[in-house]
Amino acid sequence: MPDPELLAERYMAAVEGFIECMRKVSADAADFHETKESWSPRDICFHVADVDSMLGLRLRRILGENYPQLAGIDTQASVKLYRRSRLDIGLALDALSANSALTTGLIEKLTPEGMARKGRHSEGHDVSAADLAAFMAMHIEAHIKQVRRVLKASGAK
Repeated sequence: MPDPELLAERYMAAVEGFIECMRKVSADAADFHETKESWSPRDICFHVADVDSMLGLRLRRILGENYPQLAGIDTQASVKLYRRSRLDIGLALDALSANSALTTGLIEKLTPEGMARKGRHSEGHDVSAADLAAFMAMHIEAHIKQVRRVLKASGAK
């Protein structure tokens, strides 16, 4: 079983790294797309905040309910919504920061029994609290790399 404190530290490091990365995005680069179909840094930022919130809710459901059914997420739909709205990136970063504080507290306090608790994803597989906590950090880490790649392609410094 993974150590809950290490899971929480990795997750918080990913959140802090993402926020730091996004704070360096200039207004000119925020809406740069490598291709017509790709996501801009603004798109990625709102996606990360949105998904992190939903994953945090999944974690709370796994810990608080008996084998909950976990709905999938249509990430393209939410990106399109936020893209049309053109909201300030700071809103997404504030939401990510607030949600991650609560989620980190729950991850840190996971017992072996809590880590083993599971829910059933709508795609047909079980998800444990431990797996979800690890995935949350990996998800954000992947998007830090994506933002850096997009910024490099944009010519931003």
